[in-house]
Amino acid sequence: MSDANDTTRVSPAPRITGRSSSHFTRLVRVFAQELGVACEFAPVYDLASLEARDYAGNPALKLPVLAIDGATVFGAENICRVLAESAPERRRVVWPEDVRELQARNVQELVWHAMQAQVQLSFGTQIAHLPADSIYFAKAAAGLRNTLAWLDERLVAVIEALPPRDLSLLEASLFCLVEHLAFRTTVPLAPYGQLTAFAREFGQRASARSTAYRFDAPPSAGE
Repeated sequence: MSDANDTTRVSPAPRITGRSSSHFTRLVRVFAQELGVACEFAPVYDLASLEARDYAGNPALKLPVLAIDGATVFGAENICRVLAESAPERRRVVWPEDVRELQARNVQELVWHAMQAQVQLSFGTQIAHLPADSIYFAKAAAGLRNTLAWLDERLVAVIEALPPRDLSLLEASLFCLVEHLAFRTTVPLAPYGQLTAFAREFGQRASARSTAYRFDAPPSAGE
């Protein structure tokens, strides 16, 4: 029995709210595991909800969201930085501002673009069932293909030029993007051999294997 005068309170574990099928969510889960920050995971089942409470309070109705030490953190990169600050041991993380080579900065910018384009295409055509031949989606798909070709051509040189590291935001986000393109097919990956080879190699990490994409199923009645 605990001492009645003991006022020690155990803080709840950090909690990531998101989707197992989301590349932005997977990015923060990969970071949490790489950095040794044990997090609970709270899946969101209904992306059609218009209620902020269903997105852990994010007013933008977007994921992921991190709850940690009584605070709420919105957005994948923002969460990754907070996780790094909370890690039990210091790790060498390469952030965008650590990269001086302009081509590498362009790669990170285009990875973010491609991740958002993938959301636009998969949500619009596969979830909302809007017509894929709309110029809105046709332009997004063309831009995504152009981006992937550009990344594929420059990837090896950019990765080789990164500073010494345990983890980089660029590599982790790129991995999550490429694997998501295979998981939710919007454009074929076959033409992009360097990107797929990179994803295979990064995918050998324990953090990648344990966060594989899947569709979250709501608990059945009685669970």
